[in-house]
Amino acid sequence: MGGWEMLGAVPPGELAAARLELHWAAQAAAAPGKLLLPSQPDFGQQSFAWDGRARALAQGEVEAARPFRSALVFDPPALALLDGEGADLARLPLSGHTLDEGYTWLERAVEALLGRALPGPLERPGELPAHPVSEDGCFSSGGPAFAELGRYYADLDSLLGDLAAATAGASAVRCWPHHFDLATLISLDPGGGPAADAETARSIGVGMTPGDAGRPAPYVYVTPWPYPAAIGRHELPPLPAGGTWNTEGWLGAVLEAAALVSAGPGPAQRDAAASFVDAAVGFCRGWLGA
Repeated sequence: MGGWEMLGAVPPGELAAARLELHWAAQAAAAPGKLLLPSQPDFGQQSFAWDGRARALAQGEVEAARPFRSALVFDPPALALLDGEGADLARLPLSGHTLDEGYTWLERAVEALLGRALPGPLERPGELPAHPVSEDGCFSSGGPAFAELGRYYADLDSLLGDLAAATAGASAVRCWPHHFDLATLISLDPGGGPAADAETARSIGVGMTPGDAGRPAPYVYVTPWPYPAAIGRHELPPLPAGGTWNTEGWLGAVLEAAALVSAGPGPAQRDAAASFVDAAVGFCRGWLGA
């Protein structure tokens, strides 16, 4: 996979506003796939993959005379329709535009490439954390925080891609628009049996979220499923690279951006993230009997 881009040009605590803007914009970028791509059991039709060429999260390809992928470009923030090589077929820089204007542009741009009307309206989810762009405010022009978030996605896409390629049962690295995290799911019960029941099938989620209500700055996480009932907070083993355990609401290993950035220059940051993930996945496998 690709190399590691050094993180820390913008302090992790200063990324929340840019992250919320991009999170709302991602809902628009995800709407064409929800409507036009074949339905998948895990709702993968709405998900994104990181496209390093375009510095964007891009969906799967929609069939058309000129096939296209709906995408969210990070800096400056933009909605785009990309070809298979990551080049623009259409782009709307979001600076100075409202979310409604973004949806309207996207509808027209998609219909132009399809050569026909959409089969229905583009979905507009509204249950995300509040931000002015959700109340008819205009998007900003981007800047260092947007570019820094792009580096988090690029770096963790590389790291998680390497993990997925080397791990049996690991899914492709994807980003789902609602949570906006980038992750792979390691299935420990392939081929039926307990895997047929999503509530009991053993798995390990490994990913990066750019921040959420509980932790506003980015963090890497590793979570076992089902949660091991016999493990108490006082029995959790120490983690490398400054990692900690989350025990409130969900159980999982967490490497916060501040610890990752403090590891040193680029290669040291990647080594820290990799050692944290390897150790946490190992602990989770042990708890799950895998």
